[in-house]
Amino acid sequence: MEALTLLQFVVSLLMSLGAVCLFIWAVLSGLFDDVEAVKYRAYRTEVTDDGPQA
Repeated sequence: MEALTLLQFVVSLLMSLGAVCLFIWAVLSGLFDDVEAVKYRAYRTEVTDDGPQA
């Protein structure tokens, strides 16, 4: 029973370290620099895909 608890602890620790590494990579690669531009780009794509309704 104690081995299972230790295994669960190690797995959760590795998962949280992986999440922290992904977050640091995203920040350093500039994915969070301009979050507003993504919103407007997605909106413009939706508007141009719809086109005029006839």
